[in-house]
Amino acid sequence: MNMLCRRLSVTLFLSLTATLAPAKTTMDPGIEALQQKVGFTVVERFSTPAEGVNGYVVKDSDGNTGVVYGLGDYVLSGALLEGDGNDLTREYVARYLTIPAYVTVAGQISRDTHLVSEGEKGAPEIYVFADPNCILCNKLWKLTRGWVEQGKVRLHWVMVGYLKPSSLGFSAAIMSANDRAGALQAFEENFGNSRKGSGISALTPVPENLIAALEQHVKWMAELGFSGTPGLLFKDANGQWQSQAGVPEQEALRKALGVSE
Repeated sequence: MNMLCRRLSVTLFLSLTATLAPAKTTMDPGIEALQQKVGFTVVERFSTPAEGVNGYVVKDSDGNTGVVYGLGDYVLSGALLEGDGNDLTREYVARYLTIPAYVTVAGQISRDTHLVSEGEKGAPEIYVFADPNCILCNKLWKLTRGWVEQGKVRLHWVMVGYLKPSSLGFSAAIMSANDRAGALQAFEENFGNSRKGSGISALTPVPENLIAALEQHVKWMAELGFSGTPGLLFKDANGQWQSQAGVPEQEALRKALGVSE
């Protein structure tokens, strides 16, 4: 199980396919060590406005590429934000990687039988990639309660499991529940207390079919360019697919979706 968690964690930050020349620059020690341990190639190094933080385009053995960051002995994976909320990672992905095939991936996700769906049918839909142990996912869940209860949005939670060893088991328990939305609610309402017997219990062992589904969810994350959770995929008010990494500003998301106040 721990090996699978590590594999999913590595897969998570390796996204999309790009053809770039190999890097010939000095790497941060953490990047170099992780490269040797898990096996990926640094394609390009670039500077960031964050002091001491270097950006890296990395590629795995299957040709998938993604953006990570080096800070000395540490490797950072996720959104790099400026003080005004500008998502630099999104800019780097657009600059260095191929634009994700939103329409293709969205079509595949819509046919997934393991989604945790809630909200009124016919309302604007949002696909949310979430890890049970992700505190930002819990924040997003809380922020969307009013919209869901008022029938303003329909959320499809695409569960993944990579942050902690228990993530796979909790995701599997939610995905296999008779009432998936209810199981997610029980977990999120007791976030951080599940080990104390509150909420739901992790499913163990995790059935092979659910492991395969969780691995597929991680692959979709990579294809969409998400390097962490939560990751949102939705159609804006103009019918164009958009993505959002992290917890979006609620008013900005409302306007993008065309949701009434």
